[in-house]
Amino acid sequence: MRLDFGKILTRLFVPALSVLLGTSTLGAGRHKLDIDPESEDGILLQRIQQEPLPERKLAFLEKYVAQYPKATSVAWVYEQLLPIYVAAKQWDKVLGTAESLLALDAADLDSAFSALQAAEAQKDPELVRKYAVASWDAASKAVLVGKPADPDDVPDWTKQIEFANQALAYSEYVLASQAALEANSQRKTELIQALEQRNPQSKFLAAVKRNIRIREEANPAQAFAMAAKGLATDPNNEDYLMRIANHYMSREEDLSKVLTYSLRVLEVLDRKPKPEGVTPQEWERKKARYTGGANWMIGVVYGKQARYGLSDRYLRAALDLIQDDAQLLAAAYFYLGYDNYALAGQLRDKARAIEAARFSKLCLSIEGPFQPLAQKNLEVLRNDFNVE
Repeated sequence: MRLDFGKILTRLFVPALSVLLGTSTLGAGRHKLDIDPESEDGILLQRIQQEPLPERKLAFLEKYVAQYPKATSVAWVYEQLLPIYVAAKQWDKVLGTAESLLALDAADLDSAFSALQAAEAQKDPELVRKYAVASWDAASKAVLVGKPADPDDVPDWTKQIEFANQALAYSEYVLASQAALEANSQRKTELIQALEQRNPQSKFLAAVKRNIRIREEANPAQAFAMAAKGLATDPNNEDYLMRIANHYMSREEDLSKVLTYSLRVLEVLDRKPKPEGVTPQEWERKKARYTGGANWMIGVVYGKQARYGLSDRYLRAALDLIQDDAQLLAAAYFYLGYDNYALAGQLRDKARAIEAARFSKLCLSIEGPFQPLAQKNLEVLRNDFNVE
């Protein structure tokens, strides 16, 4: 059995995505202030600018939106509020603020991307689709912005272009993932068409079409039921164990069961002799594939549970065994970077921060949706630990 993790990665890295991309500032400074120092709203804007306490500044910002929703400076206020709400994981407020800002400026990529984060965190498929499209559309305009004439503006422009390109790739990935998971054939077709219209050359398009063919040819619910029934009489069957672990992993119904069955896979393979009728080479290849997959699942689940030391341990064990799967490898490098960043803070261990930077750079070298996460992780490490 070949583990197909490509279609489940989006949901698995939502928590880390929220933490690391919550400080995205592609659109920072896009909206300008228009202050009349003698007007009531102008006085409030000055208080906002001068207020040093985050709590009071937030209160003033929210007061401004409530009292002056039609003012010319309200877009600037929304721009200040958005990263605050993302950092606090106040997803309803993120959506409301992003929608208000997009109503004023449909090309605001930060707002579209933040709304996509919120939709994923709330597990709302309709909103995920809506804002994946909005993010792609905004990013496609952002990448066309010309290089500024002033050399001092070039570094910010470079970061903006990089982020826009990463947002394009991530939005395509989300659309592809949604298409692969969509049960309704009409909506599935609409998602594929949305992706194909935007980028016929998307690297995710062929993959999602292939996954859809596989899903149409197979009956995963029946396969799961057979595996669950088979374990009753054959509790050491690694195929059944892996199939059930993959079932729960793909649905996130009960991650504790992912751990139970994946750990059982490792235990069985550690002491199980080569079955009759299988060559030693075939058995070793299968053991390596299952061991790598089981360690990967365990490491990701522990990472999601903030059990960073265990996540680090199992993902390291998976690395050599998943080198031929770029998607799994990128995810492993990303979680290892995040694990070690968290451990560096908990243990006050700069060596962990250096490891976090190393894994994040490895993740950054693999093209795909984890690149923006790794880039943000490196920025956080630079700011928090002075590690390059």
